[in-house]
Order: sequence, then C-alpha cells, then structure tokens
Amino acid sequence: MNAQAFDVDLNSVARLGNEFLSELNQLRELDPVHWSAASQCWIVTRHADIDDALQGKFPLSLKRLVDLGLAAVPEADRARLFPTIMKFMPHWIIEIDPPDHTRQRKLLVKAFSKKVVDGMLPFVRQRVVTLLDKLAAQPEIEFNEQIARQLPGSVILELIGLPQELVPRLRGWALALGEGLGRPFAPAELLARVDQAMAEMNAVLIPAIEERRARPREDLLTSMIQAVDGSDALTLDEMLGSLHVIIVAGHDTTLNTLTLGIAALARNPGFWENMYRHPERSLELSLELMRYVAMSTSQPRLVAEDFEWHGKSVKRGQFVFLMLAAANRDPRMFANPESMEPGRNNLDRSMVFAPGMHHCIGHLLAKMQVGEFFGALVQRFSGVEVLDDTLHFMPQVAFRGLYDLHVRFTHRK
Repeated sequence: MNAQAFDVDLNSVARLGNEFLSELNQLRELDPVHWSAASQCWIVTRHADIDDALQGKFPLSLKRLVDLGLAAVPEADRARLFPTIMKFMPHWIIEIDPPDHTRQRKLLVKAFSKKVVDGMLPFVRQRVVTLLDKLAAQPEIEFNEQIARQLPGSVILELIGLPQELVPRLRGWALALGEGLGRPFAPAELLARVDQAMAEMNAVLIPAIEERRARPREDLLTSMIQAVDGSDALTLDEMLGSLHVIIVAGHDTTLNTLTLGIAALARNPGFWENMYRHPERSLELSLELMRYVAMSTSQPRLVAEDFEWHGKSVKRGQFVFLMLAAANRDPRMFANPESMEPGRNNLDRSMVFAPGMHHCIGHLLAKMQVGEFFGALVQRFSGVEVLDDTLHFMPQVAFRGLYDLHVRFTHRK
C-alpha cells in the first residue's frame, strides 16, 4: 500500500479497538514518521525513533496538553471557561520541561521513594486476597469496576493517605480526565467535566494537606510536604497538580492493564498456565503481558523548533504522537512481537513505562500490583472466559482501556 494513501485517525481509537494496533503496525512499516491528515499531527511508530525522542534527542516539548486539549477554545476564553484546568495543569509533572521538570521530579522522587512503595506490599497483598475471595464467591462478574479498579484505587488512596470511601468517586474522575484529555481536540462539554473533576479533587486534597501540615502521618501527602532540596519545596499548586496525576494515572493505568490483561489471557491459556507453573517469575511474565496488551499507547509532544526527521520537515507548533504501543510491537526489537513469549526479557526494551527523563515515577507500584494480582490469580483459578461479544474501548489514545469486561473464571481443582 502507498504510504500517502494510508492514514490513522486518532479520534477513532474507540471504534477500532484492537484493530488500532494493527493499523499502527502497518504504519510503522510504511511510513514510520507519518504526517496524519486525519489527525493533524505526526505519528511516530518505530522503537528506535521513539527511544531517541524520549531520551531528549529532538526539540519536543511536554507543554502540550493545554494546546492539544483546548485547541478549539480561543486563548482569551480558556481561563474563564476552564479556570481549574488553566491554573493547575501547568504544574502537572507530565506537562513541564526542564529545568522545571528536573526540579519538580527530584522532589517527587523523594516523596515517592522505593521505601514508601515497598511499605505498601502488605496492603497490596491483603487487597489481592480480598478481591480473589470475591471472585471465588462470584466467578461470573463485571471485572473492570468490580475487581480491576478496586485494587489500584484502594492502593493509591492508601498510599496518599486519603479515605477508602473515595474509591467510588475515582471512576468519575478518571473517566472525565481520560475522555477529555486522552485524545486530541476534545469538545467543550468534556473539558468542562475535566475542570469539574479537578475542582472536586482539590476540595478533597486541600483540607487533607492542611491537616498533614499540622499532624504529619506516614503517607505520601506528608512525604510531599516534607520533600525538600536545600531550601526548595513543592508549592501547594504543584502538590495539587501532581496529585491530580497521581490519583488518576496512578490507579487508572493499572486498572486498564489488569482488565486488558484478563482479556488477553482469555485468548492465551498457555500463557496463563505458564504463569501458574512459574510463580517465581510472576513479575517477568507480567511485564511481557503489559507489553502485549499495549495499555501505554502513546505520548504526545509539541514541536519546540523546526527539525528534520527521516527526511520529513517537522515544524514548530505541530504535535507529535510517540506511539509506545507500536514501539512495543516493533519486530526490529522484539522477535514474534504479536505473541506473548514467556521467555522474553523486557527489562531494557519495553516502552510500557516510557524510558528516559520522563520514566514513570509510579512504575514500582504498578509492577508490584500487576505482578501480585496475576501471580495469585492463576494459583486460584485455571482460566477465564470473556462473555462479551464486543469489547467497548474508551475514546482515548494516551492509554488504552475498556469501559467494562464481563467474564467467568474457572476454579482450579
């Protein structure tokens, strides 16, 4: 097929479902740095090119979500219509460039330390047991909300230091931000939901931060307050902006991984059995599952200045979508990329957590939860069947996810 005749519409990801990955595969071989007329952006699909971009070898900026999400809103009207977005999104760690990014990340890493994450292991294991007991009593279930959100939702609230009663509200917040900011050029009504969700989170977080200043605890809120680098510390607005990302991305990405993982394992019973026979390899096998399900789909960037890329003239102000999902299926990097290979080593090749200067701060917590859940699941159940004729994908291109997934588990005899 002629490269110019082939295109990918990023606003059609919900309709395309898993076929979206096949389209990215075709594009990677036809035109790895592709100008999409349908999406009005560059779509980059090869592993080596995306790795170069994530390592900072091109003039690509993270300051893109406001312009990408609010493109249809006149600049003069943005602060009036969406005041919470305009005040706090510029403080999101995923929306700032060095040196501000370097400074804020250094403080957040101090708060989100390995010691803090390791301290969550007993809570994670307890929640996994509780949820698997629920599955044992109700093996036919809607998995996405009844199981998948319950694990990372409760874990992220426990980590931050917020009450578990907030778990039911996480779905609304995550859907608002996912539908409103997870794809380019969202309509105004979805942006209004984003603004409202961020305001609702602030209403919960501001009193909690004030309470921790007076009475510190062993939680992430306290760690963020106490994280200092010389005389530098996070401002209140920076803490709130960071917490928006931690609350939503910190649980919703793991939720999507669990749900897509179950759907994939239903199609690959041999991989399920391999996980059962090798419990000592639960984390390694889970990393391969993460690569395969392609939950981490893309990372958008804004072109900061003109440059040439594979003979293409990339212009300042244009958007670039780095397709992590396509990189993770690149046959130049992965043998048999369209299958789950139990022996595959993903430690230094997978793009799931975006290597480089923007490596996911919460990767240790995500790996812990996914590894613990699937490791325990396969020991108690011998398989799973998806009951849905059609999978309903969310209309977002940053992270793939399903609205629901009805399944039936089989007890292990």
